[in-house]
Amino acid sequence: MSRPITSAPPSGPLHLGHYCGALAPFVTLQSDSDTAFFAVADLHLMASRAHRAVTRSAPGAAARLVAECLAAGVDADRCTFYRQSHVPELALLSTLLGNLVTVDDLLLQQGYVRRAAAGGPPSLGMLGWPALEAADVIGVGATHVAIGAGNAGHLEICHRILTRLRDEWAIELPFPAATVAAVDLPGLDGDPKMSRSRRNCLLLGADESALRAAVHSMTPWSEDGASVPGAHLAALGLTADAARVTQGLTDGTMSLDEARDLVLAAVLTHIAPIGRRLAELKEDRTLLDGLLAAGTERVRDLADATLRRLRRELGLTRV
Repeated sequence: MSRPITSAPPSGPLHLGHYCGALAPFVTLQSDSDTAFFAVADLHLMASRAHRAVTRSAPGAAARLVAECLAAGVDADRCTFYRQSHVPELALLSTLLGNLVTVDDLLLQQGYVRRAAAGGPPSLGMLGWPALEAADVIGVGATHVAIGAGNAGHLEICHRILTRLRDEWAIELPFPAATVAAVDLPGLDGDPKMSRSRRNCLLLGADESALRAAVHSMTPWSEDGASVPGAHLAALGLTADAARVTQGLTDGTMSLDEARDLVLAAVLTHIAPIGRRLAELKEDRTLLDGLLAAGTERVRDLADATLRRLRRELGLTRV
């Protein structure tokens, strides 16, 4: 039986790009598993946002993230939610695993390069992001990882660590397979990447009126020449409509308003129900906090067992 994992920092409301990039693939992986894990990655959050306002809002943001996952189809009976910062065993495991990967490898990671270019001197946490991600994966014995395209290289780091453990110390641990998002969605404004900070995205928790307004602001082409309506339709699994819209906008046989109407119909079918479920779930803090508390304790036990095994087989414990 598979054991999938995915993660997201509690940095704000999820949008369609998050859903298509990791959450929807994770829901699919979960359907073939009776044990799945979702890391509320608040340590990753601090790697690039170590500010008082951010850390103080983390508990509420963590609960909302769980609510968004449940609203989007994650099954609480199959999935274990946990707060990364509440599992100290993962921090120890990350420190141990960080010794098995080189700084040169970390500096080349697309996620690091992208975040470092965003402004300000990069933190040690940002550089070591893949080692902590590997600790999440290895700590629970995950067999599959749902991951966005921008961070797909992090799983290569995880595989290198696992290879070192196997080749140098004969430690056999699962090599997880990756389910990677095919594309990054362009923003509604034509920016090559959807972003909350640019307000060019479709939020999963938006109500119908907000979704309508957002879709009707959609530009036809992105800055890199992609069809924005076509990309959104393709992300929602409507590949035939995506091709028809792209061709129609190219040869002038379809108007932008017609393309927007097709996107809106798809959004109201696939995304609006998530917002309605979220409106109910996010008010039940007892449920959300309870899921996080129980899941965090379970992951502490699993990560502790992994850490003990590695210490023993690496020769770091007394004989």
